[in-house]
Amino acid sequence: MATQSQKVLIAVTGRMDSAVAAYLLKKQGMEVHAVAVLFHAQGEPASENDAFTLDPKVVQYGLSDLNLIKKVYDSMEIPFYAVNAQEQYYALVHDKVVAHRLMGRSYNSKVATTQLLFDVLVEKAKIIGAKSIATGHYAKLQMNQKSGENSLFSSPDLVSDQSFLLAGLTQEQLAMLQLPLSDMRKAETEKIAKIMGIKTEASKKHLNVFEKPTLGKEIEPFLPPDMITEGEVYQHQDDHMIAEHKGLHHFFLGQGVETGLDIKRTGMERDLVVVDLIAKSGKVVVEDPRKLFYTHVSLVGCRFGGGSNSIFPLDVYIQFKEHGERVSGKLYFKNNQSCVVEFSNKQSGMIGRGTVAVVYAKASGVARVLATGHTQNCFHMIKGHGRRFAPASPDDDNEIEQSLKNQMGF
Repeated sequence: MATQSQKVLIAVTGRMDSAVAAYLLKKQGMEVHAVAVLFHAQGEPASENDAFTLDPKVVQYGLSDLNLIKKVYDSMEIPFYAVNAQEQYYALVHDKVVAHRLMGRSYNSKVATTQLLFDVLVEKAKIIGAKSIATGHYAKLQMNQKSGENSLFSSPDLVSDQSFLLAGLTQEQLAMLQLPLSDMRKAETEKIAKIMGIKTEASKKHLNVFEKPTLGKEIEPFLPPDMITEGEVYQHQDDHMIAEHKGLHHFFLGQGVETGLDIKRTGMERDLVVVDLIAKSGKVVVEDPRKLFYTHVSLVGCRFGGGSNSIFPLDVYIQFKEHGERVSGKLYFKNNQSCVVEFSNKQSGMIGRGTVAVVYAKASGVARVLATGHTQNCFHMIKGHGRRFAPASPDDDNEIEQSLKNQMGF
């Protein structure tokens, strides 16, 4: 924890949460410095060619008016700075959104932007001599006095909990981090904001960019023409062509009607889900989501924390979306920063490759973050056949079914 003589750098947005966080730090006697990190240009686009930007609508830390933000912190007598991180944002978030869409993989722009924000904060804190950084996120931190390891926990206010976004932070970042709102609920923050009497911007709901149904069309200005692969959409069960499409960038694995897929088989009113993408031919394969299920998920690029013992499997709860449901299962540690989670119950649907996953120790309440990673694949196990993903064909399914019957003596 920082002492009263220490300097702290806090990321601010002009909205209520970061303003209250800065106010609380100053009330504790800290030397508070506020910084607004710019990920996109201020004001209106200069021309129609500049009109499309992903960030103002989808990143969590989009800023609308620096002058208004400066007034908030001037009124609290807190030094205010603005840092331009547009170049880093477009390289590390914006361009990766486009690349992952072309690959048919999921990519959580909010998680990536959060990581970039903390990279910038740590860099600027060192420049101004601040020993700690802070934000207005709702989550909790705890340091193990014996090992010195810092663990992240979900907020007691699960509706506002943002531990999902912070789960990928490094130990260096967690060691520097202060979360003034860690033990507070949103309602308490609102009460303090009223007492402060400072006008802040209204809170905004920002979606992960992959939840935008129009994303495929919006990224077209960033794609070379030879990378737009047109093709056909096929029904998985009978390999029947049901529609033509204008490019693979309109699709990703696991995409359904809620995330922009608008294809219904002629004469049949039902939703479909993308289960395969073949880049060479431009083929998109869809299936009735009621036929899809999985019992396991493998994660790669994992960061483990919270004193996890890698020798034994752990009873865990895994979450795939910010504010999403935590599903119970058992985590098995593997090599090369990977693991497999076996779910307690069969799960319907599918999880697309690249989806961010956060593993918790509890289903609700203040829960320790045990691990975070990206989904490599989801699958179910069939005795004698190992892992099974979306079946290759109906004949393949029948062959497996008959094989299982033979094993049981039928």
